[in-house]
Amino acid sequence: MSMITTHQNNGQITVLLAARSINPLSRLFQRELAALLDQLESRRAKLDAVIISFDADTVDRSHELEHLMALTRAQAPDCMHMLDAYNTLLRRLEGLGVPVIATLAGEISSHAFGLALACHRRIALQDACFSLPQVSLGLAPVAGEIARTVRLAGLQAAMPLLLDGATLSAAQALHAGLVHAVAGDETELAQNAMDKAIAMQPWEAKAYRLPGGGLDAAPVRALLLSAPALLRQRAGGPSPAAEAVLCAMVEGMQVDFENALQIESRYFCQTAINPAQRKGSLSL
Repeated sequence: MSMITTHQNNGQITVLLAARSINPLSRLFQRELAALLDQLESRRAKLDAVIISFDADTVDRSHELEHLMALTRAQAPDCMHMLDAYNTLLRRLEGLGVPVIATLAGEISSHAFGLALACHRRIALQDACFSLPQVSLGLAPVAGEIARTVRLAGLQAAMPLLLDGATLSAAQALHAGLVHAVAGDETELAQNAMDKAIAMQPWEAKAYRLPGGGLDAAPVRALLLSAPALLRQRAGGPSPAAEAVLCAMVEGMQVDFENALQIESRYFCQTAINPAQRKGSLSL
């Protein structure tokens, strides 16, 4: 089965991705995604929109660890190089110059959700649910999953998803600002997809303000003062993956988006390349 299939209908290209194949550290997936982007970029002058959906039936959370079992400290530079390449591909998607709309149904998890976050608009069916469960596996999310979630939802609203690995319903994701609309059926989904679609991420606009306030906002400062202790209390001790994610969230808020991606990649590699460190602690 192909990882990516496309169908063109007049000015729209519909893209179907096999959710389980989406892997930032897979050269094969990166090649297929790059080929898709080449195709979209070559046709963008004649495109009105790109509609992306996911074959979520094949999602299996155990695959999150498949590509990490052999990673060692010596492979950290290669890991960073692969993540840089993948982030570049997602940035090409964001900078396509044509609205990219994700239509979402079923379970949208991990890297599939991360790719959906790189789309300009997300429309979900009522049965859709969303998660970034990597923290429960001792890993930090990566490939913009932290940076985009925080910029879309704000620090506080992003915490359950990123720090607890919580699963959000479509309604909860809408409330958090992670999806733009919830549709009752496929017809309504298609109608909502093109509504107010623009080829731009909100944080790229001059008037953008971080939802819930930045690090200088009093509620955010109070939250961050208590967050490390709460993480340890919930985990019954050190929680290196959650602490790494919190560090990436906070540090990423203080820099531009490109540097936030670099910070996120470093924390991912820190949690991934040294399984023994998952039993230790990170300084915040």
